[in-house]
Amino acid sequence: MARPADGSGSLRRVLGPMVGVLVVLGLCGAVWTVPEVRSVLRDSFTERQQVYIELYFGKEPFFDGDELVVPLELVEHGDTGGQHSVRTWAQDANGRRLAAGTKTVTTKPGALIGIDIRLRLKDGEKRHADLVEVTLPGLPQRLRMHLH
Repeated sequence: MARPADGSGSLRRVLGPMVGVLVVLGLCGAVWTVPEVRSVLRDSFTERQQVYIELYFGKEPFFDGDELVVPLELVEHGDTGGQHSVRTWAQDANGRRLAAGTKTVTTKPGALIGIDIRLRLKDGEKRHADLVEVTLPGLPQRLRMHLH
């Protein structure tokens, strides 16, 4: 004999998955309220611009009397804090430092900042200068150029 069709079997088949979907949506909503989770999820789906300082030689370093002039240019991409130390030194072919200097530069996002760093070399050291090196202490940027 056939069972009467009361619809309770088909109702259970529909309600079971719907309850599961509602539970999953509720859990997703609860997780989204946690700021750390929201940040990680945004990072995984959104391209965020990395904050950094662009550092390069404005032109080739040159001598002005006993001073080595190192023309530099910086561009801040994002907001990196605005005040940056620029450390520069000259050395001979054996790696011995002949002169060094540090200058603090104020940057603004997107603005090209040009600076000249002047390193005073002692008498006779000018002809031994082989390499100039520039760093931003605490940041990975580093420039090196051999002098001609």
